[in-house]
Parts: sequence; C-alpha cells; structure tokens
Amino acid sequence: MAHPTTEPAQVTAVRMLLAGPPNRCPHPAPLAIARGGVIALVRGTDPVSQEVELGLRALAEGGGLDLLDVVPAPEFGRTPPARRVKLVVAATPATSFAARRCAAAWNAPVILPGMINPDESLRLLLRPEPALTVEFGDGRTCTVVQAAYFTGSVHCATTSGTFAHEARELAISPIPGGMLTCVVSEDASPVRPLRELLKLHLPSPVLATVDGITDVFPAGTHRIGLARPLYRIVLHTTPPKSGDLR
Repeated sequence: MAHPTTEPAQVTAVRMLLAGPPNRCPHPAPLAIARGGVIALVRGTDPVSQEVELGLRALAEGGGLDLLDVVPAPEFGRTPPARRVKLVVAATPATSFAARRCAAAWNAPVILPGMINPDESLRLLLRPEPALTVEFGDGRTCTVVQAAYFTGSVHCATTSGTFAHEARELAISPIPGGMLTCVVSEDASPVRPLRELLKLHLPSPVLATVDGITDVFPAGTHRIGLARPLYRIVLHTTPPKSGDLR
C-alpha cells in the first residue's frame, strides 16, 4: 500500500527504521527498535505536531510498539522520567531542544525535523553531540545541549578549586570531553575549558537563558558536569565527523 507523499519526514524515517534496509544487515543496536520498545514524540498542539502524532501512533500500533506522547514539550528542568525509550522524535523545530534533552535523559537517539530527507536512500548514522547535566540543589536533573547563560551573582568553582570566581555573568557550553566557560567578574573575564564538575552557588535567584529560553534559575547550590553523549540520527550523506557510528 502506497503511503501519501505528504507524510511528515520524521514518520517516514521511523517507518524505514522499523522496516530495516532490504538485503542488508539489521541496523546497529542503537538504531534497532524491537517489539515492546517505546518511541517518544515530543510535540506541541499545532497541526503539524498532530499530524506527526497520528502517523507515529499508526506505526507504533502496527509494529507492536508503544508511543509515549510528550505534550506539551517539557521546559528545562521538567524532563519527565521514562523507561524503555528506544527513539525520540521532535515534531517541529520549536520542540527540538526539548526533544534533545529528553533523548539525553533517556539515553536514546533523536530524530530532528529537517534532518531526514525521505527521498534519499536510508543510510543513517548516529552522530554524538556533547551535552551537560545540571543537578539542581533539590535533586532534579536536566540537560544542557547548547549553552547556559547566567546573569546575576554566581559563585562558581570546580571541585578541585583550581577554577573559582565570583561572577556577575557566566556562560557555559558543552564541548567534547567537558565544557567551555566564560566568566565576567570584577577582576577578570577568563574563558576556559573545564574537564571537571563545576559547582554553582546562587545566593538568590538569577536570570538564566538555557538553550535559548530565558527563565529564573533558583537560588541554591547546583552542579554542572559532563553528560553522556547525545546521539542524533543523521543521513549518511552528511559530511562524516569523528565519533560517528555507522
């Protein structure tokens, strides 16, 4: 039975993953989705998201899979717990950061909008991307996939004490093997790569922009460290990078 050409690209990509490439070895373990596994969809309530949800639900029901419908897309610090998730799908670009945070938390690869062209032959690979884990003072954890920028009084120090500053601004980005930090303080504005845990003490709430979204970051002592790599599914036709899994 032919499928409509207007089917969302993410649905087509998942369909092809479930079918497996003909006359070839099965997909490597991180791409394999066996019966009983869970596909998580991170979406909004817009028409495009609803179309992706309908397509994935039909695939899940036909393939003996469960669909975890995550709506609305969780804010930073609000990633819900989940089990048996084998793949995360972002319905729209607006939910991409939330989907990447969910994928990192659930240790599953992620498909992002615009990264899959269903007209190309399906030769996929897993591309690792660095990420950071934030452990809040109240025990919650979440993931930074692009950058975090704090404006306000922040005392930051590594566990060894070799990096310690009273900052009025602090920017942190994940890099392979650690994080890149930029501190703005009264006496210096150093930019340094760090490989160890960074502890933040906030005497009062500060404004923070995490992955492009600005909100109030709570007072307290928080820890930021290296997370497990986030694996994004990309087409094999994209230029290869070190660490790609085929």
